Amino acid sequence: MWRLLGIACLACVCSLAFAADTRAVRKAYVDGKGWAHILTADGRDHTIRPEKWQAGGGFQDLDVAPDGKTVGWLVDQMLTPLEGNTNYAYAVALRLDIWRDGHVIRKFSTPVFPIANWIFMKNGAEVAFHVHPAFGMEQYNCFLFDVQTGKKLSSWDIFEKSRVIPDWAKPLLVNDMPSQEDYAYWSESRQDTKASHAQPK
Repeated sequence: MWRLLGIACLACVCSLAFAADTRAVRKAYVDGKGWAHILTADGRDHTIRPEKWQAGGGFQDLDVAPDGKTVGWLVDQMLTPLEGNTNYAYAVALRLDIWRDGHVIRKFSTPVFPIANWIFMKNGAEVAFHVHPAFGMEQYNCFLFDVQTGKKLSSWDIFEKSRVIPDWAKPLLVNDMPSQEDYAYWSESRQDTKASHAQPK
């Protein structure tokens, strides 16, 4: 009896392991049309197509988390020359989508500006992204979110009095680390804004 029970338990463990393995991501990429493809161990090609509101935009910066089953990518919207205030159309990333086990489980929309770059953290349990205007001065706004709940865990911007960049935000700013001149510029801009708001109308 104990032998049969042991065999049954082993079979159960093996079936769970097999199920987990079939969900493992073997490859993920964005094709020439801007569609996202996620190939899992069971041989399936999970294809995600852009939505109508993207107006011709696709997906970019697709990445697989260290857990091997979570995938994320930036969702682009194509702006017309009029919308982008330029003489040409271009795409901006307005959302970060997170996929797991066959479907998108979380959509993180940018609060103000387009998303410049993003990263997985804690083996895929968290994500962080950096936003800034499509044109103009770098804003240095970074946000950290929990993937499971969608809750914002932290944020950082150049107006922080301590000027200490948190460890989670540093990888996002590795190529755009604010200089002393940047701090001085934004400090002066903030003072000018406060002064203009304080003036009687």
